[in-house]
Amino acid sequence: MVRQVVAGRKVGELEVMVLQELWASPTPLAPHELIDRLPGKKRAYTTVMTILKRLIDKGLVERTAQGRTFVYEAAGNRDQLTARAICQLLTSANDPRAVLAHLVKDFNDPELVDELQDVLSRIDKL
Repeated sequence: MVRQVVAGRKVGELEVMVLQELWASPTPLAPHELIDRLPGKKRAYTTVMTILKRLIDKGLVERTAQGRTFVYEAAGNRDQLTARAICQLLTSANDPRAVLAHLVKDFNDPELVDELQDVLSRIDKL
């Protein structure tokens, strides 16, 4: 089984496939819609529901009641989910500012530093 990391969470191959379908959809999807869209062999309803529950538990998917059923959507795109994971880590740090400073310094990307400075200057103007 091939595992990937999405927003700091290890996810399996089928979890990634479900996330990709949710990201590609302009609207939330019901489980039966996901089953029809997943590539490869047709998955059992219970299998898809298990995957959705795991993704909800990992904070990667949200569900909403729609009539007598639930629909599912990604809790954000890859970048938004990663940003949320970083924010959660920062709130657990003793000194979030020091963590951010180390992150930027250790990443060693001058273009990123320039972009961050631009963002910070726009925030200061608000």
